[in-house]
Amino acid sequence: MKLYITYEEPFANRKFNSNQIKEVYRDMADKAEYPSFECWISDMLKSGVFEEV
Repeated sequence: MKLYITYEEPFANRKFNSNQIKEVYRDMADKAEYPSFECWISDMLKSGVFEEV
């Protein structure tokens, strides 16, 4: 299972599994900017907000 970590608030230094990262998207992402999880996670990884560990 993939794990993701972020160093940005409000989740600094927390790790998330695949299910948890989808909950972050569901609860926190701007759906107008990121209509799908795949679009959001791709951008978050490219920009360095989240990293795969």
